[in-house]
Amino acid sequence: MITVASFLVIALALAGLPLFLVIGASAMLGYLGSGQSMELFFASNFRPLATNPVFLAIPLFTLAGYLMAQSRAPERMVRLSRAAVGWMPGGLAIVALIACAGFTAFTGASGVTIVALGGLLMPTLIKDGYPRRFALGLLTTGGSRGLLFPPSLPLIIYAMIAGLAMEGVQQMEANIDEEMEEVEEAATDPDSAQAALDDELDDILAEDDAEGEEGDEEEFDDDDLDDMLADMDDQGKKDLEARATEDWAPGSGPDTAVTGARAPPSHVSVDRLFVAGAVPGALALLLVAIYSIWFGVRRKVPRTRFAWRELGRAFVGAAWEVPIPFIIIVGIYGGFFTAIDGAAIIAAYVFFVEVVVYRDIRIGQLPHIFRESMVLVGGILLIMMSALALTNYFIDREIPQQIFALVRETITSPITFLLALNVFLLVVGTLMDIFSAILVVVPMITPIAVQYGIDPVHLGIIFLTNLEMGFSTPPVGVNLFVGSLAFRRPVVELYRAALPYLGLSFISLMLITYWSDLSLWLVRVTGVQ
Repeated sequence: MITVASFLVIALALAGLPLFLVIGASAMLGYLGSGQSMELFFASNFRPLATNPVFLAIPLFTLAGYLMAQSRAPERMVRLSRAAVGWMPGGLAIVALIACAGFTAFTGASGVTIVALGGLLMPTLIKDGYPRRFALGLLTTGGSRGLLFPPSLPLIIYAMIAGLAMEGVQQMEANIDEEMEEVEEAATDPDSAQAALDDELDDILAEDDAEGEEGDEEEFDDDDLDDMLADMDDQGKKDLEARATEDWAPGSGPDTAVTGARAPPSHVSVDRLFVAGAVPGALALLLVAIYSIWFGVRRKVPRTRFAWRELGRAFVGAAWEVPIPFIIIVGIYGGFFTAIDGAAIIAAYVFFVEVVVYRDIRIGQLPHIFRESMVLVGGILLIMMSALALTNYFIDREIPQQIFALVRETITSPITFLLALNVFLLVVGTLMDIFSAILVVVPMITPIAVQYGIDPVHLGIIFLTNLEMGFSTPPVGVNLFVGSLAFRRPVVELYRAALPYLGLSFISLMLITYWSDLSLWLVRVTGVQ
């Protein structure tokens, strides 16, 4: 019955069944197939939502992003950026880059950024002398930039899902510690170990006697039994003496050591992810900015004349919106409030600015904006509840540990593992939206990565960098198709336009992957928890 139902779910998934139903049905079949109570399935759905306050940040940040998208904030942001850096070589390209990154950080959706800013920036870039291909590549790949900056929704969701996966890892390590304590006790107390060996042998003999009475097996000959006991006793004593006298430590054997000694993994939190993404995100933007400057010089693109008066007017025009990123950065990095507190502060502040101060949004528009933003939140939560149930099933059945055992047979080096992980995540990023990818893949790879000594916070930055790049990777990167529709250009043209930017993204990905301090240095310096 379970097999038939599994094939039915696969068939419905191929026919277009919503993702949350596919994931939820898979979790239910897993619980039923393993003989576990369905109460565990529903507890896995609702308990994390009811007890984890981080979920409050999702609707609040989403609402703030939608309010800004429906206002004239993007226009004011572009004007201010142009007045500030438009005089530089490639200045307008840098303006577009900063605007896209800031907008994506608030909305968490790359497609929204392309649609909202593309129509504003594309004509401006072409009018200022930038080639169409350059502008197409910049705006299409720019749609996913900013995912590493607060208050990015993918960062929040990764923190929650990875945190749940780490609970499973910690439980597994606790079980291993208990087993190692028993082994240490046996190593220092031969009499205790011998007693345990005798008990196990008694059980074997009892089973053999029962089988012998049924005629299924022949009983041991007394002489053979004495010889076997003597051999076991000698070998047991040798093992215990070796463990008691040699330099032996729990977990140091070949079955448990993969990469040698490693520091215990750090815990995952939204605040730590917000801090960890700052330097890698800035690095990715810096590489594109340098390329834009080089392109502007090489192609002699006209620059905007710098004028203090225009800069002052642009600043005054956006004076109420300029503090928004600084409220988040100073508040969280300075330890004045958490990401959850920041979500409530930012949502209230943006509402006040866009509705009361600038009056870009009329009171009559609010029901529509609230409804649209909460539809997105509802979709995320439905997928998340289903994914949490499937995650708990994976943890209960120790599936990540089984996958790790298979992976360990072919990959023993963390460097090789990270390389294989990048290839895998790039493929995932082209095939799935970012929220689905986080909810489905993170529970599987987090326990495995930890076994290779990779910090889960660093892993989160690697994960999101890959997905950010995957959105614009041919042939099926979602940003390419959104850009094709938004700019009304053939998707093949966007393939070519995106290639230089994908090369820059690859450089930043390699640096982020193999230089862990890019992600963890600021976390250690600030001491954020």
